[in-house]
Amino acid sequence: MASPEDQREAERFPANDSSACAFLSPVLEDFPAVKFKNISTNGVGLITSQSLSAGLLLAVKLVNPSKKFAKTILVRVAHCTPLAGGTFLVGGTLDAPLTYEELCNFVM
Repeated sequence: MASPEDQREAERFPANDSSACAFLSPVLEDFPAVKFKNISTNGVGLITSQSLSAGLLLAVKLVNPSKKFAKTILVRVAHCTPLAGGTFLVGGTLDAPLTYEELCNFVM
């Protein structure tokens, strides 16, 4: 039973010996606005106002409010191509592919 000082809503359990944290990185919340351009099950295209280095790992939250769907994904920058107007097309590969159903939430 949890102690009165414990404010958690749910009990936590110790991880087993074979479980590990494979990745941890802070996420910047003050990154300028990004336009969601295109998507496939394995990649995403974004328009940004900042150049990003190839190989950079991004945490990206994609949303479709009309379908009440949101998905946070890890994206590895494959290229960053300058566009007119000082913006950049960022193409990236997904760390884990989207399912067909997840893809449909963004394109249909």
